[in-house]
Amino acid sequence: MINDHDLLEFLLAVAPALLGTTVLFAVLWFRARERALRAQIAQRTPDALGEDLVHVVHAVDAMAIEVERISEAQRFTALTLAERHEAGGPKRVAERVITPH
Repeated sequence: MINDHDLLEFLLAVAPALLGTTVLFAVLWFRARERALRAQIAQRTPDALGEDLVHVVHAVDAMAIEVERISEAQRFTALTLAERHEAGGPKRVAERVITPH
């Protein structure tokens, strides 16, 4: 049977070894991944980069259209509110709202 002292000595010997191998594995994995990404980038042809660029251009165009649509809606809302204020429309009286619980 292992007593507490022997177990403590075993854990003190094994824990740093496990930590060291884990850190070593992480560093080696990171470097291998970095090398693989560099090799993948080096193998890409200009045509593939052009296709990626086309996708980016389409995405930016779609975002520009959406931003323009949002700005038009904001402009319309601001104009409507300004016209309503100038016309002296009905004043809303703040009512007490009772929410059900």
